[in-house]
Formats: sequence, structure tokens, C-alpha cells
Amino acid sequence: MASGNKKNLIPNSQRTPEELREMTRKGGIASGKARRQKANLKKAMVTLLSMNVQSDKSRALLESMGLEPTNEMLLAVTTFQQAVKGNQRAMENVMKLSTTEKDRLDESEQRERIKAAKMKNQQLAENGGREAVIETVVFMNEANIPD
Repeated sequence: MASGNKKNLIPNSQRTPEELREMTRKGGIASGKARRQKANLKKAMVTLLSMNVQSDKSRALLESMGLEPTNEMLLAVTTFQQAVKGNQRAMENVMKLSTTEKDRLDESEQRERIKAAKMKNQQLAENGGREAVIETVVFMNEANIPD
């Protein structure tokens, strides 16, 4: 950001409630538009993947392997072929798509998050809905403090 633009910034604490409400409304509208665009893109991609392969050569390859001649199958086969050739990103994609089991670290992390959420909910219930403030007091031994 150019240094000249910093003068134009106004903190939210100095804005009126009407200005804040209008900014929030505009942000919500933009967010909804972005979500709709993403959903439309996903629908288009699903449609394209389900379509039959246009190339006769690719169709023959898929049929010789006993697979449906769809773009989705073609993409899977070509990604696998790239992985076999040593393409690291393709290998990662094949591994990600072929393994649905979570590893021990993922499961452990999920258990810890659940435990932390339960503790936070319990603290909120005990404090009437307010988050607890944890204060740490450090005592220093005067003999260990350098002059």
C-alpha cells in the first residue's frame, strides 16, 4: 500500500453506526456474490467432468482399460500416468484421492480440538457466558535480579 493512502484510512471506532452498517451490508452482498460464483463454477466443473471424452484416441484408451469414456476418468488416468512418470504434485493428488482414511496425527489433532472446545464451553457455562480471563502472576526472587 502506498504511504499516501494511509491518511485516507478511518478506524471503525471513528465511524458512525450508519457507516458501519452500510459497510457491513456491502461486504455481505459481495460475499454472497462470490459464494454464488464459486457454486456456479463447481456446477460447471461437475457437468464438464461427467461429459463424454471428445478425443477418439482418449476414448479408445479408456475403453481398452474397461473404464467409462468420461472426462473424469480421463483426468484420473492422466493424473495417474503423470504420477508414475515422477510428477510429485500428481503423486500427491493420487495419494490424496486414493486414501480416505485419516492418519493418526489427524485423529489426534481432532480429539484435542474437541477437548479444547468442550473445556471452553464448560468455562463459558461456569462464567455466565463470559470468556474467562486467565491471569498469570510471575514472582521474581530478588536475589536473581541483576543490578
